[in-house]
Parts: sequence; structure tokens; C-alpha cells
Amino acid sequence: MAEKNEKSLSPEEFKERVYKNIGTLEGLDEAEIDKSLEAKNKGCFGIFIMPFAGGIVRKVTNRARKDLKIHELNDKAEELLSRKEMKGLLCKHLDASVNLPIDAAYKLTPVLYKLARENDKNVPFDSMLFAIICRNITKQGVHNYCA
Repeated sequence: MAEKNEKSLSPEEFKERVYKNIGTLEGLDEAEIDKSLEAKNKGCFGIFIMPFAGGIVRKVTNRARKDLKIHELNDKAEELLSRKEMKGLLCKHLDASVNLPIDAAYKLTPVLYKLARENDKNVPFDSMLFAIICRNITKQGVHNYCA
């Protein structure tokens, strides 16, 4: 999961890595890719080239998701987020101003970092996992998650 050298990063360096991973996840978002591949004007380019290019882009992003272990990490994130004690702890640090994954990362990375330092088995020390957690919370909305 985590790169071996992530444990040696300072809290600020680790937070920066979480921010970068959020950007990576945003770039691999299927809905955004589909939206960008929609042909606005259905000319020759839109009819012939875009379906071909879209297939290549989807294969590349699927491979990237596989290489980054996004599905496995997403399952782990969901498992962590469903824990009552985790939910209570995270919701103490969230408020209505958190709308974007980067906002959630700003508030939650220090909390998750501390938990991972205390017990790596309970909360894996993985910046991509932290990015997915922040993204999942903001996708469902802080209000809905913390309700």
C-alpha cells in the first residue's frame, strides 16, 4: 500500500503528498473523463476519432487505477469510514465549510497521520488512502457523513 519512505516524511510533507494524490484521483475520475470526451460538435472528428481516443483513454486510466490500487484502497477507506469511533473522531474536525477533498485533507490529514503513527495496523500509513478517505467524505457531503 504505502511507499516505504512515507513513514519518514514530516507531517507537512505527508500532507503535501495527500494533496497531490487528491489531484491524481481527480484526474482519474470516470465521470470527468467521460465529460471531457463528449464531442460538442459531431463532425468527422467527433464521429470517428473520439470513440477510438476515448477507448484508449479509458484503458490507460483503468490501468492507472489498477497500478495505484485504487479499488483496494477504496474498500479500506469505506471500512475505516464506517467505524463508529473513526466517524466520531473525524466529524469532530469537520464543519460545513468543508466542500472539497482538499479542504477535508487540510483538516483530516493531521488526525489520520497521528492515528497511523500510533497504530499502523488500525489505520494504514498511506497518503493515497488518506486522499481517498477525504474524497469519499466530500462526495457524500460532510453533513450526510456526520449525520
